[in-house]
Amino acid sequence: MRELRDALILNGLLAAGGWAAFQYLHAPMLGLAVLALVIAFNLLLPLFARNSGHGHWFDLWAFLLPLSVFQVVPDWVLSQLIGILSFPDLGAPRIGHHVPVYMAGMWVIPLFWVLLLARGSTVLAGALALLVFAASEWAAPVFDLWRPRNVGSHFGVADYVLLPEALLGWAAAYAYRETGHAGIALRIAAAAAVSVFYTGALVVSYFLLQRAGL
Repeated sequence: MRELRDALILNGLLAAGGWAAFQYLHAPMLGLAVLALVIAFNLLLPLFARNSGHGHWFDLWAFLLPLSVFQVVPDWVLSQLIGILSFPDLGAPRIGHHVPVYMAGMWVIPLFWVLLLARGSTVLAGALALLVFAASEWAAPVFDLWRPRNVGSHFGVADYVLLPEALLGWAAAYAYRETGHAGIALRIAAAAAVSVFYTGALVVSYFLLQRAGL
């Protein structure tokens, strides 16, 4: 399938750059390299969309980029307000002293795959998000991108994040299906609503699993 091949090429370029960065660089250059890779992906994705005939990729990116920016809020809540998430200092600039600026664009990468493969199915998007984000949560501490703090976990993956991340995939797919071809203001509002929903799901899940002991 040509579309899948093109998506794999795009992400293969990102993976190759990431491998080289983590193999040969250290802070602060490593953090700047991660930032450069995230920016490059967010520039290449719409270019691929325009030049490869995958016009819906551009619509998907135009929805996911503001959503990724809004995702700084749950990262900030977990790291600064509750203190259960930490972002090791790799050298990139930070938002509010806690969240690396590259996180504002990094969410586009996994959510692009989730929504692309889900093909509008919210249930499939939820299942894919659970798999994709569980893998991301496992890999993140290995590469020192982020790590959970003082919470129950299995194989490095915090227990409380799994259901909210599945819900994030479900909500993102629903919001994109309903507003992906609407005006920019409505798309941004939908992206903000998804992020607020996800933030609430994280907080509720944390308090139920970690504080209430359910």
